[in-house]
Amino acid sequence: MTLEYTENMLHDEDDASDASSDVTELEEYDFPDHFFERDGRLFHSHGSLPYPLPVDGPEQARLNSLHRILRDTVEYHYLGPVTEVLSDGRSRQKRVLDLCTGTGRWPMDMARLFPLVKIYGLDIVPIATRRPLRHVQFEIHDITERFRWNNGAMDFIHARNIDLAVTDYPELLREVARLLRPGGLFFSGEIGRSIDFAHGSSFNLARQAPHARSFFQVVNRSLELRHLVPIADRIPGFIQQSHQFTVPTIQTFHIPVGDWHHNLVMKRVGRMYLAALKDFAESLKPMLRETGMTQQEINSLVTGFIEDIEHVPGLVGVYHTAWARKL
Repeated sequence: MTLEYTENMLHDEDDASDASSDVTELEEYDFPDHFFERDGRLFHSHGSLPYPLPVDGPEQARLNSLHRILRDTVEYHYLGPVTEVLSDGRSRQKRVLDLCTGTGRWPMDMARLFPLVKIYGLDIVPIATRRPLRHVQFEIHDITERFRWNNGAMDFIHARNIDLAVTDYPELLREVARLLRPGGLFFSGEIGRSIDFAHGSSFNLARQAPHARSFFQVVNRSLELRHLVPIADRIPGFIQQSHQFTVPTIQTFHIPVGDWHHNLVMKRVGRMYLAALKDFAESLKPMLRETGMTQQEINSLVTGFIEDIEHVPGLVGVYHTAWARKL
């Protein structure tokens, strides 16, 4: 059963007709059941799920910053023919589904751009606002399980930074394809689990930023123990292999690390991303302890990583995006 935790209980008639299961409102006293504390951090309490990061205040602040970083990097809230897909809702209200919505910033921003569209945000923990705009609804749901809506209920499904929650992306795509109406839009956006130098740089990562390179190697090995393999650049292939979508449109963006970029906007983005990466490293410490690393080893790994990203110019994260329409 899906749980709704926003105070907006105004369900439209189309939602009721296209939903295959009920929605139960989460009461105030139910909230603590979705969290547990470990190593001074707050985590989700769904023990079988692989998501490794905390869900507390510092991590929520990082997610909010990452939302602004990606918005400014791609220069808008979305890519692809979103306006076309969400226009002309005279026959029925158009619907958008945001997977792993986190703090819910993207649905709220989109709701201001598309005030006639119903927007749903799903996550395993209730950390989005409980007082969203009238046409936004946040729900607790494990995206590795079947969604509550009937076939063809959605017009646009948005999947950004979900790779730490999904162990079988092709299976998720099958469910996405089931939910989308013909012509509906799917968007994927994932930051690669690595670091690189900007295009045109002659630097070598192993020589110029060995600690940053080593950090991501260790982190990826640890995540693979949870069956979370790097997939950011493989998603377009998954989309094509599903035979459920048009050929995906692929774009990659470089996110600067630090303030080395000549463009003033990207310089600001780089400062935010540097801070976000440092917070990301801090949030990973509990997971690294689970692998048997000592505290000294973890501190050395993180310290070296931060040393590199703070002082080596030209470093970037790579944001992989792809969008396609349902056949």
